[in-house]
Amino acid sequence: MIAAVIIDSREPAWVQGLTFGGVPKAIAELEAGDVQVVTDDGHTLIVERKTADDLLNSLKDERLFPQMTRITEQRIDQQMLGMNLTSWPYLVITGELRNGPNGKVVTDRGTTGWAYSAIQGALLSIQEMGVFVVQCAETDFESMIVRLADRRRDEAYQKILPPRPGLMLGPSTALLAALPGIGPDRAVELMKWAGSAGFALAGLTDPEVDCPVGKAIQRRVRQVLGLDAGQYMSIWANDTGETVLKILEKE
Repeated sequence: MIAAVIIDSREPAWVQGLTFGGVPKAIAELEAGDVQVVTDDGHTLIVERKTADDLLNSLKDERLFPQMTRITEQRIDQQMLGMNLTSWPYLVITGELRNGPNGKVVTDRGTTGWAYSAIQGALLSIQEMGVFVVQCAETDFESMIVRLADRRRDEAYQKILPPRPGLMLGPSTALLAALPGIGPDRAVELMKWAGSAGFALAGLTDPEVDCPVGKAIQRRVRQVLGLDAGQYMSIWANDTGETVLKILEKE
């Protein structure tokens, strides 16, 4: 059951005015999703609400997949760290979204120029990212959220990672991803292995360290960073106790 609700302050008045049975409710600017629902068993539903036409516009201006990545970020982090899953991302599409007689998408405003097969492909990709997609009438949005909150969340399904999780890279991870042979996936792996970009660089540049990316990539990274033979990076504490990244020489 729903224990509390937070609604994004940029949502229209009719959404902000929903009561969800009188549970505690707050209006605030959310970093992910349009509605966040806390259940009485400790789970959080992160809901991105889109009308069918907003869905099409979000695809057109390339906002949709970054939004989906944001609402899955906490869940993916929990899965990768082996934590109990408490975050559940949903895309709730309101209004008509169906296949017209000519294979074009039909929404509340009529037949569009979008191929229905293309939209179904996009929705499949979103589900492969780990987002649960449902559709309802706009007038049924509140009761849909209540039904989603009341769903049983079996622990047996919580360990299954989505086939293609989305990645939002922070500055440190993005720095590593820009190095030759690294890229986003390896950068995330390096950050988990090393704990920070500094220690990751130390491991990448020391040929004696068994780094998860392999020796060939280590050599390429060393070349790009301009390290001579025998040089490597290491984390040291200076006289004031601060940790610094230094270039050292092998003896």
